[in-house]
Amino acid sequence: MLDLTALDPDFVEARFPMIHSTLKTYGIDLAKEPVLVLPAAHYCMGGVRTDRWARTSLPGLFAAGEVACTGVHGANRLASNSLLEGLVFGGRCGEAMIEADAEMPGDAPPIPDPAPCPQTAEWMEEKRALLTDLMWRRVGIERCGSTLAEALTKLRELRAATDTIAPDRDWLQLRNMALTGELIAAFALLREESRGAHFRTDFTETDDEHWRRHQVFTLDELGKTV
Repeated sequence: MLDLTALDPDFVEARFPMIHSTLKTYGIDLAKEPVLVLPAAHYCMGGVRTDRWARTSLPGLFAAGEVACTGVHGANRLASNSLLEGLVFGGRCGEAMIEADAEMPGDAPPIPDPAPCPQTAEWMEEKRALLTDLMWRRVGIERCGSTLAEALTKLRELRAATDTIAPDRDWLQLRNMALTGELIAAFALLREESRGAHFRTDFTETDDEHWRRHQVFTLDELGKTV
């Protein structure tokens, strides 16, 4: 339990305005009663590999910030690292994009018309809830090989079911979530050790001899590896 009742109520409200007001909407007064605390997966390491100017291997695609894997963070991503990535690589990304834009041909090819959305809103909501539950229960704070493999199979099935062009924003978001979940599960299954925020109950020790390195795969390579 998080207990701030020993502090002055005015101080608690002024010091933690966001969480104080949020808890109020649920009928909980942070200054007057203890609050139940549960573990949560805050973030994951990794991301889209870039060079020092935020360029990826795909021409015209740039990545900066927490989506990118620049090498300035290791097994644990710290808040100061995020600031570094935003300020340094965000600025470099902008410069590189301006340079790339000047070198690109004038007219971009036309974007094809998207296909009709193949599923109902109810179907997408059901699959989104399934994905959320799957990632929390199988790919969350504690992981093991058997449950990761189970999650990976289901995530690949979901990605295959959403791997079409559709005009609906929710559909695109679900497809991207399924792909991201698949990548997280696949790399977690492949890395047979515990390091930083990645904890395997079946491989509890850190193994520098085999795993003190980055793992970089294309989607095709990853599918053949795991």
